[in-house]
Amino acid sequence: MSSTATDIRSAVCARTDPAQPYVTYLGSDGRMELSGASVINAAAKIANALTSEFDCDPGQQVALHLPWHWQRVTWLLGIWSAGCVVVPQGGADCDLLVAGPQQAPDLTGNVIVVSMHPFGLPLGPDDTAALPPGAQDATIAVRAQPDQQVFIDDYSDALALDGHTQRQLLERARDLARPLAGVTRLGLHPDDSQWWLPALWPAVTGGSVILGQSGDDGFGSEPVDAVL
Repeated sequence: MSSTATDIRSAVCARTDPAQPYVTYLGSDGRMELSGASVINAAAKIANALTSEFDCDPGQQVALHLPWHWQRVTWLLGIWSAGCVVVPQGGADCDLLVAGPQQAPDLTGNVIVVSMHPFGLPLGPDDTAALPPGAQDATIAVRAQPDQQVFIDDYSDALALDGHTQRQLLERARDLARPLAGVTRLGLHPDDSQWWLPALWPAVTGGSVILGQSGDDGFGSEPVDAVL
């Protein structure tokens, strides 16, 4: 069921059945499925960490250097829940840079690193050794946060991505969903042209996204209703 919310956090929380899948990640390291409740929980922890541990205020820019992974979905929602602006592949001029272990060594600035472990465990010794000077393991800070967001506001008209507000991004997602009425499981191949889509499609439709690999067989035996 589509929500009429104009604030991204509110749209995610308005899903009628939080037990239903939100995102399924299919990677070389295995399959990981997160329910709506799990995504809300993860986004709340991330938003709390951004404000309390990483000193991010609403309106500040957060560079995102995360690969095609379920962590990209939860971090997008967490950043927007904190009222911050996502800058895909942003540089050191951003207030914070969030990266995967493979992306972090090439970055300079205020860098935190997100584990790509399928279950979100902290960084392993090899990844930790390769971090740039001063970089932190984001997983440890995020895991210590409350399960519910501490500071909540309506960020409907706050900038979110590429000059668009949260309200505008949600409307773009609804526009894309209208011709695909009845699609509840949307398959997505790796694509950096629409950063918002994997995070927002489930929020406006009540369905779920499956993040597959490249190629026609990238979803294996996973049932999908449509592929974009």
